Amino acid sequence: MASQKKAIICGFYGNYNLGDEAMLVGMINLLRKQQENLSFTVFSNDPQDTQVRYSVQSIHRQKRKFMLQRRLKMLQNSYFVLGGGDLLRDSVQSSIAQNWLNPLEQALKLRRRTLVIGISVGEIWKPETKVIIPKVLNQVDFLAVRDVQSKNKLEELGVHNSIHVMSDLALQGIPETFSQSIRPANQPLQVGISVRHLSGRGLSVDVDIYPNLQKEIAALADFLVEEYGAIVHFLPFRTHQYSYHPTDDDYVSILSVLRYSRYSTQFVVHRYFESLQDLNKLIGSLDLMVGMRLHSLILSAGLGVPIIAAEYDPKVRGFMEEIGQSKHSIPLDCFDKVQLQPMIENILGDPLKARKQIQSGVESYRQRMTEVEQALTQIFAKD
Repeated sequence: MASQKKAIICGFYGNYNLGDEAMLVGMINLLRKQQENLSFTVFSNDPQDTQVRYSVQSIHRQKRKFMLQRRLKMLQNSYFVLGGGDLLRDSVQSSIAQNWLNPLEQALKLRRRTLVIGISVGEIWKPETKVIIPKVLNQVDFLAVRDVQSKNKLEELGVHNSIHVMSDLALQGIPETFSQSIRPANQPLQVGISVRHLSGRGLSVDVDIYPNLQKEIAALADFLVEEYGAIVHFLPFRTHQYSYHPTDDDYVSILSVLRYSRYSTQFVVHRYFESLQDLNKLIGSLDLMVGMRLHSLILSAGLGVPIIAAEYDPKVRGFMEEIGQSKHSIPLDCFDKVQLQPMIENILGDPLKARKQIQSGVESYRQRMTEVEQALTQIFAKD
């Protein structure tokens, strides 16, 4: 029997964001598909929760008192995996990319096999970020981004390492099947809406438009009730079960939107999803998803549900382009009923056509994994 190989996975995990948790599920599935006898230690902001959910070892990703344990784990594991998500970007406050590349640089110094999987590249403007990205990524053993935009940005920054383009990791946790059933005429339409805050993002995000955006989302929800008799679900992707996140809580954002609605008491406002499976079950029952959160769009598309994107970040546009849905990606400053109404009428007027278009786009997007899986197999075969 071959000896068990060990890998560390480092990403934005244990932060009560179901989009990131979906990527962790996909990461584990992808790597175990290439190497069955692989065990994992996940660097997480809630190690206990991560350990229980995924039956893996876990250490706190940030706390200084665990610094030596993290370094020891690096020495005990053959592979260090960074991903997925929009880890390479700058925020107004700091270089997000530098925070993520620092542990990757440590793994390189310890001569671990290093893999960067399923990331995207956002807005980069800080000089220190422009320096560290090519410095570190040109040394890694494997590099795969989740959209062509990100590949182009890395090459512009001076990354000459081989860059693969893959589908988002979250799709690795969804079977490659699509529902083509259409809801009976006597049953109400089911529409999902995902909202999030805007503070702390890139320079191109105008946070001053947020109050007006909230009004437009409320008007959209009201329109769906009035014109279609739809049951509208507001879905939080990042929230705490019994409290509020201090800076990034989708449930708080939902409550802010409801202030502007005439039908707020008729909406289904979900407080929290206990598991990714519960979230996916609900998404799979929808006729349409209107999403700000990127993974509200990715999971919906993966489950065959038509989508309209509120484009707050380049990664949203990047995904919509990858699946041939850029016409349904609306920048926030254009997000209003005038833009949305014809899209909604087109999708709900011919739901089977809309589902088939999503199926075709996602199937094409998934095909990129063949090359990625072959390359990963070669990496693991070297040891």
